Amino acid sequence: MERRSDGREGSAEKGRRWSSLIFLAWFLFGMGVSASTAIAVAPIGVECPETVHIGEPFRLRVRLPAVSKPKTLRVAWLGISLDVELRCRGGDCEGEILLGTEVGKAKPGTQTLRLVADVEGEKVVLQRKIAVRAKHYPETRLSLPEKMVTPPKDVLERIAREREQVLKARKTFTARRYWTLPLQRPVPGVVTSPYGGRRILNDKPRAPHGGVDFRAASGTPVKAAVEGMVILTGEHYYAGKSVYIDSGNGMISLYMHLSEIAVKEGDLVRRGQVLGKSGMTGRATGPHLHFGLCLGGQLVDPQSLFDER
Repeated sequence: MERRSDGREGSAEKGRRWSSLIFLAWFLFGMGVSASTAIAVAPIGVECPETVHIGEPFRLRVRLPAVSKPKTLRVAWLGISLDVELRCRGGDCEGEILLGTEVGKAKPGTQTLRLVADVEGEKVVLQRKIAVRAKHYPETRLSLPEKMVTPPKDVLERIAREREQVLKARKTFTARRYWTLPLQRPVPGVVTSPYGGRRILNDKPRAPHGGVDFRAASGTPVKAAVEGMVILTGEHYYAGKSVYIDSGNGMISLYMHLSEIAVKEGDLVRRGQVLGKSGMTGRATGPHLHFGLCLGGQLVDPQSLFDER
């Protein structure tokens, strides 16, 4: 039977982005056992923000003391359930994951973050309400060859097939965590088109921009922003030559419009390793790199996660 524990928010330290919540779970073993004989499970520390804005990533940290003997930890957010790798050191076990909401899909309101841990053979469920706030993103107007805005019928099957491949890659959820922060910039160029802008292509409204465009002359080496496993490569109608990397716990990074690809599916790449060269393949008005970051199936704005030194 599932046992439930609800947490109450503690006082937040002024100026800190993260709020720290500590939950104390008690369990009664057997019917009619009095509270005085209940076994106390050590506090489970949960650190996450109270409020997030649409498109912005946020970090969730969970601490389970070793006395609790945790076996598994799962996080449910926006209809997706993710396994979180637990790392034990110095008596405590910790897990962390990056989550977010996607512009064009998420709406302002309150969302529930749900944690499920296996502690001492019992299923502990913790819930946290997070306020999702609206955020303004600028509009972008572009002129493109009409076939890249309204594709001809003879490529529709190809586009549908590629869309399925990309959706499958974006929904790759592996428990082992390769990622660390900050992310490395994949190219040194400035941002030419930020995340989230509503796209008007040839005067036709389209979905908001799901990534960040960096200026990059053709042939510029494109480096992995984060360590992980290459799960998809290919040349797609819209994205051109692309690479998708799974860094675990629901983090997928995307590199698009390449002129060359230097890795293959199944490769384990290091942070900073060259994946290929920039170009303007697919739907592009000039050479650049489109970098995307998907967290738990949600395309988010990665800029706050880069090392900008």
